[in-house]
Amino acid sequence: MSILIAGHYCHDTLLSNAGTHRALGGSAAYAAAILEALHQPYAVAAKVGADFLYGAQVTRPARVVPGRTSSFIDDYRSGERRCSVEAVCEPLDPEDIEGAYEVGIACAITGEVPLPTLRRIRQVCAVVVADAQGLLREISSGGEVRLRPLDPEAEGLLDFLKASRGEAALLDLPALRRKLTLLITDGARGCTILTASSETHVPASAAEEKDPTGAGDCFLAGFAAGLARGLKPLQAARLGAYCGARAVEQVGVPRLTPAQAREALELAANGSHE
Repeated sequence: MSILIAGHYCHDTLLSNAGTHRALGGSAAYAAAILEALHQPYAVAAKVGADFLYGAQVTRPARVVPGRTSSFIDDYRSGERRCSVEAVCEPLDPEDIEGAYEVGIACAITGEVPLPTLRRIRQVCAVVVADAQGLLREISSGGEVRLRPLDPEAEGLLDFLKASRGEAALLDLPALRRKLTLLITDGARGCTILTASSETHVPASAAEEKDPTGAGDCFLAGFAAGLARGLKPLQAARLGAYCGARAVEQVGVPRLTPAQAREALELAANGSHE
């Protein structure tokens, strides 16, 4: 039932009309918070610089390397998220991936899971899920975050690929769904599961949104936890939707209450019998 999270922690600066919030960030931090709350065994492969500010807030330490910690700015003041990058930490190497796992989550934020490392994740994990942002993102010399087409080799290394509606526009969905299962997320409109032979909509869980940052990461962590517990993809996606909803109700990395964790786990258990 163990899960590997491969992706960096980072420094997040969140800009909104309510002000500026600086906090621990990175897909690994959000995913780990969900797995921690669900009491799901997991490990994290991540790197940070010596300037990392939030070591006391993570339960799985990162490897400290020369240079700076990856640092993101998420600007929501226009109503749409605009991402820029102040610093990029060095990528994960294949040698950084150790052990054996039921599920591997490739959740890069600044390209820290290159193809050789993704191949290594494929070798040590029975099931591999990935967030498209880490495979599609490229960082310009000015720190602007742009999207590029998916590398064809990556397709053969994945079992599940999560993409936002915007990211999905860059993907060849008809071709991809013949090779793997796609999870297309669309905020409050929920998620669509695409396979070679089916298309299933999963409604979003009700939530009062305060901060959308990390919702997709928490969805993917809940989904991975469901798979690790033997759920079918539909039930795992429902668990993911619950976790994503709880993420947007808090600013920064979410902390599920014991009651919420129990509710999530009950959802997983009930789903396994559907």
